[in-house]
Amino acid sequence: MATHDINAICSQILTTEDLVVEEELFQEVINNKIVTKILDNKGSKYIKIFSKEQLFLSHITPLLHNFGFEIIDEVTYNVMDKKDTIFISRFNLSNPNLEKIELAKSNIEDIITFSLKDTTVKHSKAFSLVYEENFDLKKINILRAFIEYIGQAVLTINTAAILNALTTHHEITALFIEYFITKFDPKIKNRKNQLENIEENIKEKIKLVPHILDDRILNLMLSLLKSLLRTNYFLNRQTISFKIDTKTFGKDLKGLQPNLENFIYHSDFYGVHLRMTKVSRGGLRWSDRHDDYRQEVKSLMITQEGKNSIIIPNGAKGGFVINKDSSEVTKDYFKEIYSFYINANLDLVDNMIDGEVVKNPDVVCYDEDDAYFVVAADKGTASMSDVANGIAKQRNFWLGDAFASGGSNGFGHKELGITARGAMVSTTRFFIEEGIDIHKDEISVVGIGSMSGDVFGNGMLESEKFKLVGAISQKEIFIDPNPDIKKSYQERKRLFESRDGGWANYDLSLISKGGGIFKRSDKEIELSSEIQKLIKCTKKSISGEELCRKLLTLDVDLLFNGGVGTYVKASDENNLDLGDKQNEAVRVDACDLRAKIVCEGGNLGFTQKARMEYALNGGRINQDAIDNAGGVNTSDHEVNLKILLNIIKNQGILNEKQANETLHSLKEQVVQLVLKSNYDQACMISIDEQFSRKYPNDYIKSIEVLENNVEAFNRRDFYVPKNENLSDIIDINGSIVRPVLSSLLSYSKIFMKKILLDSTLVDEPFALQYLFRYFPQSFVGAYEQQIINHPLKREIIATMMADIVINHQGITFLSDYAKLGNDKFLLKIKSYLVVKLLFGSKEIRQKIYDQDTIMSVDVQYKLINKLEYILYASTKWMVKYLQKNQLDAAHILDHKTELFTLLSEVHKQKVEVLIKDDDAFNKFYSVIDYLRFAIAAIIIKENTPHSFKDVIVLFYSLIHEFNILEMIMSLNKVKIANSVDMALRNQVLQFIEYIVVHYTKRVLDFQRVNEAPDVAFTNFIANEKDKFHKIREHLDTFMTKENKELKDIAVTVNQLMVSLI
Repeated sequence: MATHDINAICSQILTTEDLVVEEELFQEVINNKIVTKILDNKGSKYIKIFSKEQLFLSHITPLLHNFGFEIIDEVTYNVMDKKDTIFISRFNLSNPNLEKIELAKSNIEDIITFSLKDTTVKHSKAFSLVYEENFDLKKINILRAFIEYIGQAVLTINTAAILNALTTHHEITALFIEYFITKFDPKIKNRKNQLENIEENIKEKIKLVPHILDDRILNLMLSLLKSLLRTNYFLNRQTISFKIDTKTFGKDLKGLQPNLENFIYHSDFYGVHLRMTKVSRGGLRWSDRHDDYRQEVKSLMITQEGKNSIIIPNGAKGGFVINKDSSEVTKDYFKEIYSFYINANLDLVDNMIDGEVVKNPDVVCYDEDDAYFVVAADKGTASMSDVANGIAKQRNFWLGDAFASGGSNGFGHKELGITARGAMVSTTRFFIEEGIDIHKDEISVVGIGSMSGDVFGNGMLESEKFKLVGAISQKEIFIDPNPDIKKSYQERKRLFESRDGGWANYDLSLISKGGGIFKRSDKEIELSSEIQKLIKCTKKSISGEELCRKLLTLDVDLLFNGGVGTYVKASDENNLDLGDKQNEAVRVDACDLRAKIVCEGGNLGFTQKARMEYALNGGRINQDAIDNAGGVNTSDHEVNLKILLNIIKNQGILNEKQANETLHSLKEQVVQLVLKSNYDQACMISIDEQFSRKYPNDYIKSIEVLENNVEAFNRRDFYVPKNENLSDIIDINGSIVRPVLSSLLSYSKIFMKKILLDSTLVDEPFALQYLFRYFPQSFVGAYEQQIINHPLKREIIATMMADIVINHQGITFLSDYAKLGNDKFLLKIKSYLVVKLLFGSKEIRQKIYDQDTIMSVDVQYKLINKLEYILYASTKWMVKYLQKNQLDAAHILDHKTELFTLLSEVHKQKVEVLIKDDDAFNKFYSVIDYLRFAIAAIIIKENTPHSFKDVIVLFYSLIHEFNILEMIMSLNKVKIANSVDMALRNQVLQFIEYIVVHYTKRVLDFQRVNEAPDVAFTNFIANEKDKFHKIREHLDTFMTKENKELKDIAVTVNQLMVSLI
């Protein structure tokens, strides 16, 4: 080709204008590396990209396509000055909208330049909105945040479909952003009318959308915008975060949802924080579930809500995913991400200064005050508490180092072993019921986890009698077919205390013949004869995943879950619905488990349906929220102690060092309070298990109370069937399965806390003792006044009251709520708490607990049930006959010492020895049946001029004369065939109480001045000897009957009632 032809072609491709770069622009490129310009081109537009280094077309072309540009041709060339060269890529656009491109010119240029400078920047079809609607990058990012959130919240719609709807209907998307800015720009005034007009415009345009999926997505977007409460968008942070009223948005979501949540968007990570209420608490997790991290966090929050029934805040959980492979995440980078996440959350809450809530003036709020925001560690964030507290202090957040529990100035959970210890306290209940002492008897164990972990590591050191035959961790498999129990315990201890306690570091010489350490990822593992025998497998080799499944289904005493992930599902559950892909290949069905007992030290190891299936087949299991509640309980104590210590520091009583020393000195007392709570819960579930066989209707009524009054509780989410299908959750012994009872126990406490917080009962002087009972006693003695002024005083009292009532009375305490109504139910709570104090039942219970493995468990439960029966009988009497203003707790409790002194004097019968060398305990049970009338005796004494001794002696005499206790015992033994029988029995019992009270009053009226009460009673009987002779004959006849039926008791009691007329 001739030279002049080449020149002609080149002149057509490149003009002189193309080859001339002004000095100013040239230097701008040298300084900034990349510069983008949109230039005129004969009725069209060029995009020219100037760069210091040559760019790849493969990077540029997709980017331009995402703006919606069609490219006719492209040419790349370079221009030089004396010392530098710059590269120019010129793109000729096909028929762009000149008006739009001119309007958006600046934003298009900036975003192209930004995206090419940082190749990690994600570009997508969202960039078309820059061209179509002149969005800047900040608007693009808030839109991306909305898309990511909706994609996580509504898992049935993927983000591609959401983006497609928003770009297709870009004029509506522009209105969405206008709505958002109008709603939250702090500079805008009188925004209400503007928002109404924009919303109406949006709705009208959505009506015209033809595609049903697009319609749904656009309506979801509008719903989300209306549900937003706060955002940090106008604080100009590197992250974008917004707070959502999920209760409002949640009508479009499936299953139990939080009431509040924060969503955090950053180019490097996405995060959520979910809360049931504004006073909520839970850990923060580094999730690896990019597809459904919100679902994972939500499941953990639901579990946390159950756990938190025993602590002050409700359930919360936070989590984030990092948009990098975990192997690329350095310690410093992770700290940066975590810090962004913490700051973004704190942008959405208030501060408190000198007890007053302080808001950020640049954050427009559509919710009420929200200053209580606390966090804790979880998977991946165990070492981050100091970072979080550092941020809180830097921001002068009122909680200071109480913001994040743990850390260098907190309670180290791994050091205390509190989660594992609490879990084993719960699980030991099963062994006690089997007559097994875990510290004396050999226990075969299969585990999930490694010795490097807090829960598994501490758990496997809880007993030197654990015979650990196998365990699986995230990557390894440990098998010791015939372990030397003593040596293997010492080796586990060594591993736990080492820097790397993974199974790979286990001393192989200590593993029994045929055992070893293997990898879960191994394609083929050759089985020794010992492993074949252990797992009952005749194959010579199997994969690592199959070996994991074999271990999980071993016939052992205990399956201890101390790991992360879901390992057991119900046989009718689909793996696809469960998430946790990492453990899908090793997951087993609950019906295949052969372990006798399961301990859930880790979260979400079983699905709830899996627990139920296992329990229905005879397995012994509670729930993760019950077993591993010790960790959150400890953290709650830590936070509330730190809140007080901050107050004490501000008062100048302690300095920083002294406050930290004080906190650490309280560790063991806090641990004992926490373990006691786990013990009580497990014990109560066992008692509820027994009672659910006898009184299923009471459990149905309690379920209905929860269903009708607790927003977070519904049957579907907790797999509680309709009343007529209750048999679906009844196990082989006729009991409601423990996993269901566990949920009911937790939500009964949540219900009661709510009732109490809405009342004035927690504000009464009587209630203060429950505030003090929450804290270690040595701390109470030193700082009583500061405790009284705790900002969560009411919440602590309500939690303690609910915990005590439900842990001791059980789920069915709620069963008559609908019948009694709110006020009477509150009277019932107070009555129960008062009568517990009057009888000293706390000390009595503890003495029974102390008999574990000494006294038979049947006798223990019998004594506990007897105690609670008498307490409940007294409570019912108080609710029936007393008004709120008559229940003067202090006045009633003044009679405590005299009550037991008088009963000891009048009761001369032989005392049964229940606990050796404990006269007080044995005497208590010798007079326990008379205590049901103690409150009535106190009320009579208060309303008459007679002494308490007179009243007690007469009560005692009447009860003996008329065989009252025998009749009550007979009533409790009769078979109840139907609701009519139940009503009759309750009525007869009321008549008996009425007879005792009113005969006592009549004898007191009959009593002469200075006449001894026993003499007065004798004279009273003698005065109407004919009538009482007939009654005595009838009673004697009744007492001779071997089988006393309900009608016999009713007739006998009727005779006594008639005698009163």
